[in-house]
Parts: sequence; C-alpha cells; structure tokens
Amino acid sequence: MREIIAKCIVLLGVGFLGLAVEGCEETPAPVAAQPVVRSLPLKMVRPDFTVGPLPVEKMDSAAKVTQAAVSPQVQRTQVLPVQEQSTDEQAALLAALQREQDAKLLQQQEAESQRQQQELDQEIEHNLQVQQQIESKPWVQDAPGSMPTEPIPSWPPPEPSMPAPE
Repeated sequence: MREIIAKCIVLLGVGFLGLAVEGCEETPAPVAAQPVVRSLPLKMVRPDFTVGPLPVEKMDSAAKVTQAAVSPQVQRTQVLPVQEQSTDEQAALLAALQREQDAKLLQQQEAESQRQQQELDQEIEHNLQVQQQIESKPWVQDAPGSMPTEPIPSWPPPEPSMPAPE
C-alpha cells in the first residue's frame, strides 16, 4: 500500500514539474472577423440660399388665388417712445421695490418659523402625553392572593456528620 501511495506522489510531482517547466499554454481565442468600412471625407458643399420666391411647380390660377387668400396679413404698429426717467428716480424706484420684496420675504419667513415652532410644540406635547401614559401603567402585577407578612424561616445549620474527636 505504501508503495502505491509513493508511486502516486512521485507521478504527481513529475506532472507538476512538467507543467512548471513548460508553462501553461493558452490558445488564443478565435477573433471574429469584423467588416472594414471605409468612409470618404464629406465634401463640404456651401448651401445656396438665393433671395427670392420659392420655385413653384405647375400651378393653376385657382391655386394661386387660394394661396394668396391664405397668406396672413401683417399689421404694423407704432412704437411709442419711452420717456426716460432720471437715474435718481430709477434708483429710488428700485430701492422701494427691493424694500417691498424684502418685507414680503421677511413675513413669509416669520410665518414659516411660527408654523415650525407650533409643529415642534405639538410634537413635544404628544411625546409628554405618551410618556405619562407609559409611566402610569403598572409594570409589575400583584400576585394573586395575599402577600406573606411573616419572615421566611431560616434553615437550621447542618449538623456535623462525624463525631468530634475526644
């Protein structure tokens, strides 16, 4: 039995030695052939934006009338000149607008702060009520029957089992 085990160990050692010397040979994975696409650089063509009417293919006179009737008429309005205010008036107006915005923002912030404070107060009050309810419940229930009022009797000390030497 010992001889068989020794032979197996020797054969395994020789096999591992052969692998170490030769190295692990990996066969490369086959590469899938990918088609080669060649593209030529695009020829930059300058667009031709000629000014004038669009080319119209064969059109009869009824279609021309319909097209003319459909085209919208644009009316021009006169723009009134704006009176320029002096820079001092503009600055005063901007300052007044800024003050109004600041006042509105301050009111909103104060209202939000009060609302948050009320929510916090309600939450604290609720937590106190829950804590009081928990503390009011008895955690240890009384045992049925009456409680013993006498002290528990003590056991007598053990007597020596061996007689004392005389």
